[in-house]
Amino acid sequence: MKKVWFITGASRGIGLEFCRQLLSRGQQVIAACRNPDGARELWELKSDYKSRFQYLALDVTDEKSVAEMARHLDGEAVDVLVNNAGVLRGAGENFANVSFSDVARSFDVNTLGPMRVTRALLPMLKLSKTPTVIHITSKMGSIADNTSGGYYGYRMSKTALNMFNKSFALEFPEITSVVMHPGWVKTEMGGAAAPLEADGSVAGMIQVIESLKLKDSGTFRDYSGGEIAW
Repeated sequence: MKKVWFITGASRGIGLEFCRQLLSRGQQVIAACRNPDGARELWELKSDYKSRFQYLALDVTDEKSVAEMARHLDGEAVDVLVNNAGVLRGAGENFANVSFSDVARSFDVNTLGPMRVTRALLPMLKLSKTPTVIHITSKMGSIADNTSGGYYGYRMSKTALNMFNKSFALEFPEITSVVMHPGWVKTEMGGAAAPLEADGSVAGMIQVIESLKLKDSGTFRDYSGGEIAW
């Protein structure tokens, strides 16, 4: 079934791979990133999929940018929103040297960013017959799974994102809203040591997303569909 997908953080890594795979499956894709004019891969996709692909500028930390994006899409239905844009700050830190500015930046991008975008696109989601919101989170946001500590800002921001998703799912029972762990993926953020390629992670997530039902809303899943402990 053809749907309209909106992908944030679409210029590289997991977001770019979502665009590639969805377009190859015949879907319609709206890609958003901070600097589309410098994103050669998005230009190439536009050349290959003219009628089914568009890209636009979006800084998820800037309310004016989010509002402009919403005005651009006013009246258009969005079936699936994938809040993928994120940052990883403070790798290798300990509490003694944690940067509070990095923690604040992590929350601004990883938690408040998806909140801003979701609220802005809510009217477009409500135009869909099967509205779905996917927040790309991390297993590092699982309190139950935290056995190594560290990564304060990143872990905390993803845990907060998970809580936002749960509250949103309860307030909007007509929208399927799920937080999803993509696995440890070999991207600029994940690093070269990651065991999972982006294409495998995204293929798994798309399969899970397409199988979601309203009863699954509010849950924490991984790219294979398994539930993750909070």
